Amino acid sequence: MKTIPGARSPLCNPAALAVACSPLAWTLPACAPSGDGPPPAIRSDSAGITIVESFGPAWGDSARWRVDPEPVLDLAESGTGDGHNFYQVRNVSRLPDGGIVVVNRGSNEIRKFSADGSLVGAAGGHGEGPGEFANLQQVELVGDSLLARDIRSRVTLFGPDLQHIRTMQLADDVMQIRHLGDGTLIVSRVPYFPETYGLIRPPEILESLDLEGVRLDSIGPTPGSEMYVTDMLSGRPLFGKESVFDTHGGAIYTGSSDHMQIEEIGAGGDIVRILRIAGYPLALTPDQVLEERQARLDIPLPPGVTSLPPPFVQAIEEMPSPETRPAYADMLVDPTGAVWLRPFPGISERGGPEHWLVLAPDGSWLGSVEIPPNFRVTEIRVDEILGVWTDELDVQHPQVLRLSRGGV
Repeated sequence: MKTIPGARSPLCNPAALAVACSPLAWTLPACAPSGDGPPPAIRSDSAGITIVESFGPAWGDSARWRVDPEPVLDLAESGTGDGHNFYQVRNVSRLPDGGIVVVNRGSNEIRKFSADGSLVGAAGGHGEGPGEFANLQQVELVGDSLLARDIRSRVTLFGPDLQHIRTMQLADDVMQIRHLGDGTLIVSRVPYFPETYGLIRPPEILESLDLEGVRLDSIGPTPGSEMYVTDMLSGRPLFGKESVFDTHGGAIYTGSSDHMQIEEIGAGGDIVRILRIAGYPLALTPDQVLEERQARLDIPLPPGVTSLPPPFVQAIEEMPSPETRPAYADMLVDPTGAVWLRPFPGISERGGPEHWLVLAPDGSWLGSVEIPPNFRVTEIRVDEILGVWTDELDVQHPQVLRLSRGGV
């Protein structure tokens, strides 16, 4: 089994290995050439691992790439009927034939649309039978087929025309599935939860499977996601850290949001590259933590309820106060190999546009791209971004937005 620690590699040379493999390395000055200032990025190698460390965005204060807020296509408005009404949308993805597939969790359906937004067909629905779902979680493209993950890791493979091919049962603790290519799947699992209260972080294990669900190999552990557990509640702590992963070009990209760092890993679990932004500001002020704690208490109450239960209030008030925010909330790798990092918004910080950080295919930090307000990104392609926009009436609109790459 290969291990995926939080920070593994020397900042500048092999002699720094013992320091760089410790999380404390992030508090040390970056190794930059002398002169008026560090270059935007430096590259080095150690023990066969390429390290790309950025000291600033190559774009400077400008944004070279732009997302047009006016949609190219809005599936909530491209037709009529129930097929164009959406609730609890999970995925919006472009298909190899140019169509679009939408996971509508509210109806436990996979809906397929043509490139112009016409409803082609649907699969799924509520149930326990073949091709049905109890609680549809995710759909992953596997060539021109679709792999759908239901709750408790019941996985169904559909063909290009949404015909049911087979259903298989994976381990109950599978959290995410990604297609690596060549018929290999990468899954994240949480094998156990510590039987304790307070702030916990169960590690997640990455494994490879074949398309029959048979385990091929263990890739290794990641730090997992933080949780806060009491008698009264179990959920995310204030500014909770987590681990993320994606796949591209036969490689696995993974990261722990403790640091502004991503690792590229080969199919066998060996680290190939480390992509890092040095000195990225993550410190939280006491006021920011206080506002986030208060936001957990300022929630809508059910009809007839006038106040939160005192044990619930106590649990929120006793949550630990973190000193740093997560470096990112999500990661997507686009078809060019560029890595996109979604900023982490606390509950108290939500609203307004998001500014995703972009690392070029060579690993250097390009800059940020603004995503329109109330738009949740689910897929990034060369010249478009797919996702869900929620309007002022809380109606969901699966949309395609134009992405213009104005040069690096």
